[in-house]
Amino acid sequence: MWFKGLRRENRPASDKGPDRRQRQRTEQYFDCTWISVWGEERTRVSSLGPTGCYIESRTTPTEGAIVPEIVIHLASGPITLQGTVISAMRGVGFAVRFTDVSQEADERLSALVESHAYPLGSAASSIR
Repeated sequence: MWFKGLRRENRPASDKGPDRRQRQRTEQYFDCTWISVWGEERTRVSSLGPTGCYIESRTTPTEGAIVPEIVIHLASGPITLQGTVISAMRGVGFAVRFTDVSQEADERLSALVESHAYPLGSAASSIR
């Protein structure tokens, strides 16, 4: 599962401090554009949380690649983020852990997730 890198028990020993949130996510589709080495890609996000997302895309960067710009179109307006690819399945999509998230972006993502999400490890999250 793509989100295994975001789960608390799978984090490196140096990152096992107490979780501020439940590491929740929402599984719904959002239009998305992101910058690849070939230019702007138009696609969609199928899973979104305050710490990362899963981008469905035939074009997939390699694990560890930096994605300098990800624009996710939320109902409240677009949000621009950047991140690092933590998992990729060629021709299907890739998981991104967000980096340098602004306070405004964090608040917007957290509010979205709190209104639509379920905790990782719940019965609903095991569907993927």
